[in-house]
Amino acid sequence: MSIKYKKIIEEIMGEEAKKRGFSIKSHPKLIATKPLGILERTVDEQSQSLFITEDLIHQGDIYIMFEGKRMTYHYEDEETFRMAISQINEFMLREGYSKMDEWLKRPYYKREDIIFVRNNYEKDYEKYIDENPNTIINDDLLHICQMVESVYNIEWTVAKKQLLLASEILTGLMLDKIKDTYMVEGKTSNYFFIDREANIKRKVHDTPMGIVLNAYRQKNVNRWILDEIKAYFSKEEIENIGIYNEK
Repeated sequence: MSIKYKKIIEEIMGEEAKKRGFSIKSHPKLIATKPLGILERTVDEQSQSLFITEDLIHQGDIYIMFEGKRMTYHYEDEETFRMAISQINEFMLREGYSKMDEWLKRPYYKREDIIFVRNNYEKDYEKYIDENPNTIINDDLLHICQMVESVYNIEWTVAKKQLLLASEILTGLMLDKIKDTYMVEGKTSNYFFIDREANIKRKVHDTPMGIVLNAYRQKNVNRWILDEIKAYFSKEEIENIGIYNEK
């Protein structure tokens, strides 16, 4: 079947997508999937993308991921592929684009904020340790949670200073008090990440700044700080250390 996937996506979705600042790109085939078209835009340093992907395991299935949900469509030939893309286009016009516009209004870190934390976390973490000697990791996590909770209802431009400090302390904590962790630079974003792969079942890869930001956005430190940090420990370590399930 010779279908010009990207061309069809551009024909059906291109005009409305471009009105909203999106460009449409393609991507090489991966092992189990093939991105047929990627809608991308960057607004004030915030990048957004929507992947229209073919499932190579389930022939004829294409899908998008939106708000964490997989929306699957099926095609058999060029005509039904056009119908599937038209359905995706209708969804985006009905609610997808407006939701993505709303997401741009959420609090976010600029590149300068990320560079600031990357350059200053060691100094500010050392200051925290000097002021809070002999703490265990539970104490430190509770302190960070309280820092974030205290600005839940404070406007972003005011709250950001404390959230950056919380990010610095969390970065230092993850590197200092979680064994075998190391920092890596993001491949497709400005963020830096903390990884661990030794002595646990599967590699953990997360960004301290994102953890703190999500806790603030969602007003939920249990889900976005405690649960995310627990993922860095083995079951045995959690039992020995007694990491909080919730504060």
